[in-house]
Amino acid sequence: MNRDVIWLVVVLLLGGSLLTMLAQDQEVADVQQEQEQTVEEEQSCVVGTEKVYNVSAALGFDCVPLDPHKLAHNHPAPVLTVSDVIDDGAVVVFIGSIDHLHPEEILVTATYDGDMTLSTQPNLQGQWSMTVRTSAEEPLQFSITATHPSEGTSSTTTVVDVERTSDDDGSSPAEEEGDGNGNASGGEAGSGENNSTTGNQSSETNATDEGNDPEPATPTYNASDMGSFWLDVFRCQPGQNITQVDDLTTSAVETHECSVSITMNETHITIVANGLPDHDFESTLACSQGNDCTRAQDYEWTVPRSPVNDTTGGHDATDCPEANGDYECAPARGEVAIAINGVPFYGPEDGPGGDAVASQHGAYEEDRQPIVLGVCHAHNGQGGTFHYHADANCLHWHPEEGETMFDYDTSTPAAVAQNTANGSHSSVIGVGMDGYPIYGLWGYDNDMNIVEMKSSYRLKSGETGYNGIDDYEFVAGLGHLDVCNGHFGPTPEFPDGIYHYHSTMMNGDGAMGFPYFLLCYHGETFLDEGGSGADCSGFGETWGPGIAPPPEGCGNGGGGGGQGGQLSEVRVVSSQAFSPLAMVWMLAFSLMLLRQRRRS
Repeated sequence: MNRDVIWLVVVLLLGGSLLTMLAQDQEVADVQQEQEQTVEEEQSCVVGTEKVYNVSAALGFDCVPLDPHKLAHNHPAPVLTVSDVIDDGAVVVFIGSIDHLHPEEILVTATYDGDMTLSTQPNLQGQWSMTVRTSAEEPLQFSITATHPSEGTSSTTTVVDVERTSDDDGSSPAEEEGDGNGNASGGEAGSGENNSTTGNQSSETNATDEGNDPEPATPTYNASDMGSFWLDVFRCQPGQNITQVDDLTTSAVETHECSVSITMNETHITIVANGLPDHDFESTLACSQGNDCTRAQDYEWTVPRSPVNDTTGGHDATDCPEANGDYECAPARGEVAIAINGVPFYGPEDGPGGDAVASQHGAYEEDRQPIVLGVCHAHNGQGGTFHYHADANCLHWHPEEGETMFDYDTSTPAAVAQNTANGSHSSVIGVGMDGYPIYGLWGYDNDMNIVEMKSSYRLKSGETGYNGIDDYEFVAGLGHLDVCNGHFGPTPEFPDGIYHYHSTMMNGDGAMGFPYFLLCYHGETFLDEGGSGADCSGFGETWGPGIAPPPEGCGNGGGGGGQGGQLSEVRVVSSQAFSPLAMVWMLAFSLMLLRQRRRS
């Protein structure tokens, strides 16, 4: 066999290998295209939603329901139901629901005394409530109607008659008549199967807004079923008036808006919020020095609907050693509770591990990392996560004409309570992860006097708060509250008593009111159930990008109270970037050129 034949065979073999390479490259390209198409599909929104770009979202966009009014369609008229009427002689509360495809677009209107009109909007589940304050003794008649303003449809009017005739035991029964569609039925608070699904019209009493006038009557609730209470007191829900607020750290005037949505089943209450407050605030250093200012988050918390005391014990006492394992510890850093505007309460420690509040008031010098708390003892952490470390009573403080949030006095721990001192029990400010409420600084002592509530923790001898929780010890009876910073007793909404926490700025000795919100949970929580119940608190302070990996069950962002996951950039690199066959082909081609050159 001559050399030309040998070279022909080599060329054929190498040519075949080249074709194989090209086919493989095409296959890789097809796979890559398919992957890219899959990614594109994964980053698309499902049918019935549309993509709205949002730089704060994990994927760079949100999937929101299509606006039905962009489509040609007709809705049936709303169906109004009045499920309960509560009358205590001073306040009449109506509770009901709306049957409509878009209940949040419905306006519920009540007319009484001829021309006086009140209105409210249902939440996304269609529940609504309305409160009428009147001490009139004569019978009252209310006409309640649900309308869809943009479509011009209305429900049948429900007429409710409230008889103010007192009977022998001093009660004021409410008798009402429906028109067939209303299904109105009277009863006292707590009666009826629909009592736990009241609407979102706030019924909280804030005497701060009324100076030192006597406190109006406050609706009472069933402590064994907190569903209606949380629906009523939580702010920023659909249908409520949302005030745009400003980040006072920046020179620009922002228009941040809070958002809260509440759903529930027989055992759970789920709170979804964007973590923005409903008052002007300060992001502080993360914003001014790192351009990491407060922005909307994607929080989801689950708390018990019917809180019960924790009687099991045997808990890890690392973050609350004084509790001795009797109660589940709240995180030292990160989310311990939820404010009624959907902003998380954080534990007492800051990122370096010191008492964040004590350092702000000069108890010690924080020399590990600059920490500054803004108005209401709040600031934001990594990722724009705004949170309160203490206080939070600016929820119930409103600047007078000519004032700003800077007029809310935080100069000393003793000054903070005076911002909301009006002779009344404080309003609720949040909910613990165990479902028990958290009230402001003022509460009832054992003699039912209204006093500033004091914690029972004090610094250990020679300590300053530099080491955070480890520097404090619990002394029973030092203040009004127990080892978790709560107690059992009456509140305006629960006159028969309920376990509840208080925010504290001072202890019984007049020193710092550690732990400020709570240090452990007196009731049972869902934090140890895994999955969406995983304790994902502490994002931006104890875990997150550049800090530490997430706790188990929290992913890159977190379920429960953590942040939304972040999509990492992924590049597909071709497996044919280096090919041995290609190298053989190049070598053979070089030899052919060399042989031709020798012939010439």
